[in-house]
Amino acid sequence: MIKKILSTSNLYEPKVGDVLDLVDKFSNTSGRLVEALAVQELESELSKYHKSKYCVSFSSGFWALVASIVSKSINVGGEIIMPSLTYRRLADVVYWTKHTPVFVDVGLDDLAISPSSVIKSITKNTALILAVHPIVNCCNVNELIDISEKYNIPIIFDAVESVHETHYGEKIGSFGVGEVFSLHACKLMNGAEGGYVCTDDEQFYKNMMKFRNGECVSSSIDLSIESRLCDLHAVLALACLNELDLNVSHCKEVYAKYKTLLSKNPYVRLLEFDENEQTAYKNIVIEILDGSAIDRDTLILRLNNESILARAYYSPPLHLKSSTYRSVVTDMTNTEFLMTRYLNLPCGSRVSVRDVERVCYLMTRAFTNNE
Repeated sequence: MIKKILSTSNLYEPKVGDVLDLVDKFSNTSGRLVEALAVQELESELSKYHKSKYCVSFSSGFWALVASIVSKSINVGGEIIMPSLTYRRLADVVYWTKHTPVFVDVGLDDLAISPSSVIKSITKNTALILAVHPIVNCCNVNELIDISEKYNIPIIFDAVESVHETHYGEKIGSFGVGEVFSLHACKLMNGAEGGYVCTDDEQFYKNMMKFRNGECVSSSIDLSIESRLCDLHAVLALACLNELDLNVSHCKEVYAKYKTLLSKNPYVRLLEFDENEQTAYKNIVIEILDGSAIDRDTLILRLNNESILARAYYSPPLHLKSSTYRSVVTDMTNTEFLMTRYLNLPCGSRVSVRDVERVCYLMTRAFTNNE
């Protein structure tokens, strides 16, 4: 019997009938999608959803992020402050935009970019603060924006894991400075591929539109590419947006089951969502506690051998990866303490409560067999 493979991707599939209804809505009398019509509606609906003035969609989250960096940075070719405990290719994106990554530490409790570390790393060469929300809860948006304004350094937020979240009751995407989201199949809202940026900044919006259309943003930044979102991807994303409550409800049920079962395991700690805020409950992250008979990587190997695709949380940190380009590494005390302790467990629309029971049972067996 082939074991069911459990992944850490959401992989939400909207109802086929709903998708086909949207295809009909945006098609002409010959049955072909009218170019950009679905994209325009998606951007309008996402602006309403996030409570932002502008929304610009892109062919991928990668290009949405590149466009944001190019459109917002000062000191062309300067330094971009960012966490090291984050997405494995993020520093490559920064380098590709002709900037230098400056890696800063994260908080011990929230795993989010540390505002105090950001302040310590600001120099005359700083071009941008790239604040990344962790995959559970959010970074301190208000404090980071205050730092941006105080030091006159622009900021953007990589919010690909925070599409449904709020911070002090305010929707992520509504803060106006530039917030980047993904429509990849692994994210909460599945467009198969795609990305978008929310902002209230008119000039930033105009620059991103230029970038997306393949035009240079300015005479000093010779980097752009035609990167419009595919209409069929927009249709799929709209269908997922319409079914978001169902998606989140399922994620909450899975999270609640993990929370109950993991509370009985003395070797792990579930990274809990802040239920005082709106949250999607999508990602499941646990910490391996001191005193465990096996370490994080051994547990991952044992789960993987059972077709449970658990994976290390942002490992290795970016400052420990080899690269051919220059970077700046600041104090990494917290990052290097945390980097071997956390892992992602299966989650999303294809993981059932019964699957959670299996995962937790196998985890318990992995720990107790080594006592």
